Amino acid sequence: MKESEERGSSKNLKKIIPPYMKAVSGSLGGIMEACCLQPIDVIKTRLQLDRSGTYKGIIHCGATVSRTEGVRALWKGLTPFATHLTLKYALRMGSNAVLQSAFKDSET
Repeated sequence: MKESEERGSSKNLKKIIPPYMKAVSGSLGGIMEACCLQPIDVIKTRLQLDRSGTYKGIIHCGATVSRTEGVRALWKGLTPFATHLTLKYALRMGSNAVLQSAFKDSET
């Protein structure tokens, strides 16, 4: 009986991750999100501002921008967007970790 209790208690041990590490991981997640979403956002904005009907759709817009301005043009404005998401997720994840540890019951 003791052996099974010992195994059960070892399974309940959780590795504690410090709040700063959660904030850093949130920041990295924000950077990845910005890098993935920026081309879609650029295409959406170009389509919204297209009054002359230059673009025939999403794929045509992306191909035209890539062909005329280069592939890097799809990531125009990445710095402010990435900064915004980095700070947002760092604060969200970091403050969440601090608040969870502050309100956590030490007995359970």
